[in-house]
Amino acid sequence: MKQQIITIENLHKHYGSFEVLRGVSLSIAEGEVVAIVGPSGAGKTTLLHVMGALSEFDGGSVVVDGVDVGSLTGDAAADFRSQKVGLVFQFHHLLPEFTALENVCLPAYIAGRDKAEVLQRAKELLAIVGLSERTEHKPAELSGGEQQRVAIARALINSPRILLADEPSGNLDTTNRNEIHNLFFELREKLGLTVVVVTHDDSLAEMSDRKLTIVDGELTKK
Repeated sequence: MKQQIITIENLHKHYGSFEVLRGVSLSIAEGEVVAIVGPSGAGKTTLLHVMGALSEFDGGSVVVDGVDVGSLTGDAAADFRSQKVGLVFQFHHLLPEFTALENVCLPAYIAGRDKAEVLQRAKELLAIVGLSERTEHKPAELSGGEQQRVAIARALINSPRILLADEPSGNLDTTNRNEIHNLFFELREKLGLTVVVVTHDDSLAEMSDRKLTIVDGELTKK
């Protein structure tokens, strides 16, 4: 039986008087690819942000890879985001003046890791995401799908065990969208990742090991 790597119990989150998460409880096992779906405004992205220590919450407990996320503040939260989870968003946020390789390396340089080790790992990750021939290209020279692959490699440079992705294919055409979807499963196989994806894309949701549906801040299907 696989170990649970994410455990959330009775999670509540408010924005002012509006309760966006209403007692959400769930567990995600190591190595799962899980899709979180639901209508706009249902709380999907908020839930993902709580998992990634990007957003505080008002009640309940969130444990991610053995860390009590609710206890994290300041530098501890930043360290958690740097080391424990990889974060990917709809918009890749690559730095335009840097090459693909330099963009991937940046989080590891910020973490103070050895430069030679980081460069080697960045090249390995770019190879895994299919961009061995594009390492010296800047974002403007890459397609939208290639840019998102660089962003995924960057999210993995510090060797997190969990990848959290918020609408990662929402900006892409059908071909690139399908390639990104397949990439998540390749990363699971090659790196042992657990992947949690917020998506409106039915094809990705159906490919996943499990689909969690949120409606009006409540989990309707586990």
